[in-house]
Formats: sequence, C-alpha cells, structure tokens
Amino acid sequence: MALFVAGALFTGCGDDNNGGGTVDTTPKPSIEFQTNTGTFSGYTFANDKKVIGSTIKIGVKLTSTINLKSTKMTVKYNNQAEQIIGTDSVFSGSVTSTSRDYTFVLPQDKGTYTFTAYATNKDATTSSAKIEIIAFGPLADQGTGLVYSLKATTAGNFSAFDLFEGIAITAASGAGNEGSRDIVDASTSATLSRSWKSQNGTQFVISGVDGKLNSKVYTQFASEQDVIDAWDATAGKSTTVTGIDDGKLVIAKVTRGSATYYYLIAIDTVTDDVGSEDDTYTFQYKQ
Repeated sequence: MALFVAGALFTGCGDDNNGGGTVDTTPKPSIEFQTNTGTFSGYTFANDKKVIGSTIKIGVKLTSTINLKSTKMTVKYNNQAEQIIGTDSVFSGSVTSTSRDYTFVLPQDKGTYTFTAYATNKDATTSSAKIEIIAFGPLADQGTGLVYSLKATTAGNFSAFDLFEGIAITAASGAGNEGSRDIVDASTSATLSRSWKSQNGTQFVISGVDGKLNSKVYTQFASEQDVIDAWDATAGKSTTVTGIDDGKLVIAKVTRGSATYYYLIAIDTVTDDVGSEDDTYTFQYKQ
C-alpha cells in the first residue's frame, strides 16, 4: 500500500472565508462529494467499478457552522490499513467552507478501494464520508477455439476444450482429463447437436439470436466486470447449453481449485455438413 499511495496526487481548490450560514444545533461539519454538473466533469462521487490503472478524481465540499480545523482523504485497500492521500489540510483563521480535489491512480491490484473524506472543526468534532471503488482487470483476448463433433472419426479432431489452458482435448472415455473438460460437444449422431456440456462443473449462459448478453455484443465487453455483470443478469445457468449457432455469445463460468474465471465466447461458425461426422464449432474468446 505504501508504494501506490506514493503515486497519489493532491491539489487544493482554495478556501471560502465568508463565514456565513445558519447555526446548526448539531455543530458537525458537512461533507458533500462534487458531482459532474455545470463546468465540473470527471469526478467520481458514488460507489463504482473501475478498471485497474484508472485515475480516480474525488472532489469534496465542506461546510461547517464552526470554523474548520482540518480535512484529509484516505484510501484503504480491502482490509488493509487506511493510508492518507496527499497530506492533511490544516486551516488557520475563520474558515467555514472549502473544497478539495484528490486524485488517485488505482494500482494493478484488483479488489475494493475505500476512499474516506474526513473533516474536523475547531471543537474537535469530526465527520466522514466514504466512496467504494471495486477495481477489476481488463479483458484479454485468449485466442480462438475449435471443437469437433463428439462423433468425429478423424484422429486428432478433438471434441472437448480446456478454456483455462486454451487447448482442444480429447473427450475419449478413460482419457483421465475430465477435470479439464470445460466444453464437450453433446452430439449423439452424425447430425451436430449444437449443444455443449461440461464434465467438470463449468456452467454456461447463452445469448438470444441478437448475439447480446446484458445488451452488449462481443466487442462492447471491455472488462471482466462487464462479463460478470452479464452473467449475473442472465437466467438459465446450466452445465449444458443448447442453441449454439453463428453469432451467438456464451459465457462460461469455470472453477479451478479455489479460483473462478469467466470466459466470454463468441461463436464464429457452426459447420454441420450432411452425412459428415467431423462437424465443427469455431469461436473466439476472452477472459
């Protein structure tokens, strides 16, 4: 945490020393996060999800019926200790309202970052307000895949696929690789079933004919969080998936050990030649 806090920037927006306002029966500073209105833009002002490496800008507006003593912003990664962003601001004189901007670059560590703004008045009364940012990784192209019909007869025309390793594998009985069979064609005859099953607990959801999941096409998924959101928003999760066809999207949820991975799969071409058993599915996928 000490390393990434060192990269955080702090800027002051100036003080407002007008000292006015209505007396509050509870003399506690008020903290308001700056929103993107009028000439203000680029601010994070509510809980959100951001890709690692994103720049977070948080603006705070402070008001108090009693002169302010100090304000600061901290960040806490997951359950680690709070670390201050920039430095404390200590006020002298009569200051009852002010604003501050804090800029922070999310490190490459995925997880929850909690930003807390503090304001203390000269009666030693402190207020705080928080924003939580969930940091996730970008999607990475994993390449392309090819799966043959389970009834394929040519040697090497494999009917299973290991998404974790990114390779086609045999679905032959007794091969001993069942734990890696994320995708297995479910055909029972020379006619392609257009259905997949898993033999290791991998689950699937599939798009409709529009090729969209959670209203997104393949190229509109920018992060793994987009894939997780689409998974959560789509019904029909199962270890089998039917209706595999050109242009459809599939999400596969894969568990290996104690880790879970989400793969976004775009079906390119389904080939089912009459009288042929070496039919194929080709696809591209991201994780």
